[in-house]
This record gives sequence, C-alpha cells and structure tokens, in this order.
Amino acid sequence: TSRGGWKSELQINGTAPVIMPTTPTPMTTCPSEAPSFDREAGTPYSCSSSTTDDVHLYWTVDGAAVHMALTAKDVSGWLSIGFAETRGRMDPADSLSGYGMNVSTQKLLPGYDVSEDNTVLTDITNREISTLTIGGESYRVLRFTRTVASIPSGVLSVNYAFHSTSNTFPSIHTSRGGWKSDLQLDSTLPTSLPTPTTEAPTGPPAGCTPSTLPEFRCMETIDTKTVLHWTTLSNGTVDAQLVVAQNSAGWCSVGLPINGFDMIGAKALVSDGLIYDMNGKTSASIVQTGDRGGFRQVAATTRSFRKAAVAQVSGDQVLRFSTDVGTAAGAQLSLIVGYHGSSSAFPATIHSARYGLRVSATGGGLEAIADNTEKVKAHSGVMVAVWAYVVPFAILLKRFGTDLLGTVWGYPVAFILHGVLMLGSAITTSIFSAVAFKEFRGDAQHYHKELGNALLVVMWVQVVLGLAAPAKDSQLRIPFVVSHTVLGIASFGMAIGQMESGLRNVEELYTESMKNDLLTAMIVGLCCSAALCLVFFVMKKMCTRRMAVLPGDENKGSPQVPDDEDEEVITAVV
Repeated sequence: TSRGGWKSELQINGTAPVIMPTTPTPMTTCPSEAPSFDREAGTPYSCSSSTTDDVHLYWTVDGAAVHMALTAKDVSGWLSIGFAETRGRMDPADSLSGYGMNVSTQKLLPGYDVSEDNTVLTDITNREISTLTIGGESYRVLRFTRTVASIPSGVLSVNYAFHSTSNTFPSIHTSRGGWKSDLQLDSTLPTSLPTPTTEAPTGPPAGCTPSTLPEFRCMETIDTKTVLHWTTLSNGTVDAQLVVAQNSAGWCSVGLPINGFDMIGAKALVSDGLIYDMNGKTSASIVQTGDRGGFRQVAATTRSFRKAAVAQVSGDQVLRFSTDVGTAAGAQLSLIVGYHGSSSAFPATIHSARYGLRVSATGGGLEAIADNTEKVKAHSGVMVAVWAYVVPFAILLKRFGTDLLGTVWGYPVAFILHGVLMLGSAITTSIFSAVAFKEFRGDAQHYHKELGNALLVVMWVQVVLGLAAPAKDSQLRIPFVVSHTVLGIASFGMAIGQMESGLRNVEELYTESMKNDLLTAMIVGLCCSAALCLVFFVMKKMCTRRMAVLPGDENKGSPQVPDDEDEEVITAVV
C-alpha cells in the first residue's frame, strides 16, 4: 500500500562527510522560464525551461550529479522524457517513463518502436513519478537524477510525451514535443578550463609570446581586433580562448577544419552559442549541430570540441574551447577564425575577415598564420588591371593602330604589340586563376568559378586563333576574321560578367570598401578605354583623309574615304 526510500545513501560512519548533499549554488546565467518548483523543501531547482505553458523542465547541477524534473499540467496519465540522438527528432532516443507508480527505461527505435530496456540510462537514480499541486495547478511530475559525466559535453537533446488520462504504457500519446535548442547543463562561461593535475602551467615555451591571461601560456595578436590565447598540454589537448574586440552587433567564430584551412567539413563554434557543421559555403549547407559542444562526433577523422563556451566580457566576444590534438611528433591544431564586424546574422552573412592558424601541439608556438585577404586583393587587382586596362588597350591597338604606328621588320607594330599584350594577358589570367583554384577553393559564389573556367577556355582558343592567323589572301581569312571577332566579343563580355561576380564575392566574403576600390578601378579603366577608342578613331580618320589627298588629284581638298573603310571604322567603334 506504500513504498519509498531515502534519496541519499546513509553514511554509517558519522565522522565522514555530511550525509545530505550541500545546497547547490544556482548558476547566474541559468534560464528560469517556468514557475518556481522546489527540488526539496525550501530548495528550488536552479534552472528551468519551457516549451509551452503546460510543460516545464527543471534541473540543478550539484557537483557530479544533475537533478531533473519534467512536469506536465493537468495530466494524470503516463509521462515520458526522451534523450534523443538527433535534436528535433523523437527517435531514436533513450527514454524514462512514469506510469501509475512505476518508472522504467525504454529504447525508442526509428519508427517509434518502444521497448523496455534496462540497459539504457543506467546512470539514472532517484526516479519517481507523482502528481503534485504547483501554484494551485495539478501537475504530473517525473523526477530523477543523472550523473553529469555520462552526458556528452554536458548537453542534452530533450523530448517529451504524455497521455492526459491513461496510465497504460506504452500507448499512443495525446501530446508530444521537445526543446528547439539543446539544453546546456552548465551555461556559465568557466573561469578556466581544466588542466591535468600532472602538469602545471610553468610558463610559455620558447618562441611563444606569454599570455596576459593567467590560465593560458601563449597568445598571438591576429589583427587589431582579434587575439588568441592557448595552452598546449602533454596529454595532446589544446585549451584556447579567442577574444574578438567588438560588441554584440557582429558575430565571430572558430572552426576546427579537417582539410588544411578549408572551412568545408569543419565544426564551427559561433558567438551565438551554437556549433555548426560547415557542409558548404551557402547558408543552406551550414547546419546547426548542437549548443556549445552538444554535437555527436560522427567520424573518427572529424575533430571535435572537448569543451566549449561563449560569453560577452567588457564588450569583447569570447569563445573558450578545448580540443584533443594528440601527442604524435609534429601534431598540429589548425583553426579557422572569422568574424563579421557589423552583422550578427550567422550564417546569413559571410565573414568580413578570416584567418587560418596552425598551433603546434608539442612545441606550443603558433607556427603559421594564413590570411587569404591579401591573396584575394592580389587576384582581384590583377584581374581588373588585365581586363579593364590591358585587354581593351590591346584591342584598340590592333583595330586602330596599324596605320598610326607603321611597321618593324616587315610586321605592323600594332599587330606585334597586340599579340604580346594579349598573350601576356592570357598567361597572367591563367596564373592568377590557378592561385584562386588552389587558395580559394569553395569560397566563390555567383557562378564566379564557372564563368572563370569558361573564360579561360575561350581566351586560349582566341590566342591560338590569333597566332595561327591565315594570310590576307587566304580563303580561310574571312572565316578567321569572323570567328576571331565573335570570340573576342564573347571573351570580353564574359570578362565583364566575371569581374561583376567577383566584386559581389569580395563584398560578401570580405568588405564593402574593398569591393568599392576594385569597382572604381574597373570603371576608370573602362572609361579610359572608351576615351582612347574615340581618340584612336579620330586619329585614324584624320590619317585616312590625309592619305586620300594626293598631289595633282582633281578632287584635292575633298578627299573620299572608301565605303568599306568607313564601315570598318564604324564596326570597330561599335
């Protein structure tokens, strides 16, 4: 007719530590969304979170244990809490259910196949199902205690289900739901990350700038806003803290890549307190996988955060984390650091600055800093110079310069300069395109890569055609002129589109001011080319008229330019 037990084991030796646990210290940043609810008489739960007004979850972290309670308003039937493998899905999950006065554990398999399983959630103790009155309302209450060490990264993906009146279990629920975000049991930023007791921080290694923070050994100033502090330990762990000096208007992140400094495939800790899988460069391919370390490692090759937390300290954004690197000779930790200075919308906005860092896990020093910004500036600047200045000038030389510049070694100077400039432009474009393919893999959007590949093919076909140009009296001359002209127009049009897509990439991936500088340079180059076209046109027209006025000509003073010459000039201007 009655049953019960003591929530704490009885200590026979009275001189041992106190029998009942000490009152836990509430976490200062712990959410408290639900009505106050006592874990014990006079001792409320430290934290609470609600999905609706009717369902609440309470918890208190007390040393190595976390005491939890799930409550459902106006419910007298069975009540179940599930710890899902994937946030947002009910199955698969390990669950604890209370029905009548019974409490048991189950395995919820895909397809909602529920089976009793006493091999799951074996860390749970003090399980209890009851009905209580809280704030004048009736609640079904499922209480239990778990060990913190059994919860990966201290993060839970929680679902619930219940039947309003029936205690027959399992049976179809009358309501179910879950929390949109994983629950972080310890939501405060730790003052220091744990270090092995066998190794005390005695000072920075050789070649390492001493950290200004007492819990770290080394530091490196990445740019005027960003500083990395870290400690490498003999057990193969790197503890680190990234500080970005900016207010909450912008976001910052640190990623653990698996392939050099490529962001694709990395795990990223972001200042919004979430961890993301960087499956691609578009917003749709960046997937949230957990809160501050709550994701599950899916492959042995995927490096994960051992512990992670975020905070806002004196206007600075702070990301603190640790990860396992290993103790093998030459072991290194690669990091990708990025931030946006004005937008907090991640991943909708791309970084305004990004860096790649490599830390030695054995020596402790920062061995390399890779910043693509300067390479992007060089790539963009050279491409604008080639296609907004050099190529238009080479085209104008060939079209208008034959009669103006004369010949050398029997060849028109304009033809020689045109060939040299176009060949040089093709080689330069190919070199800097190769740099882009190697250094910026995956960065480009707006079909920049696809346009670049097409432009390279058309450009080199155009060069080969120019080098193999048939003689003027050849029957192939007309097909050559037509194809060379069409390809020339096509390649230059593609180049304009390529520069436009490149400018959009620069604005989104880097800064608007960098884009504006390049845009100004491009417009100036094209305007200069247009002005030079007009100058060449006038000079050629004057030269043609002068050649048409011959001594003793009866039409002297009224030179006539052949119709086909006029047509050629007009076509060139168009």
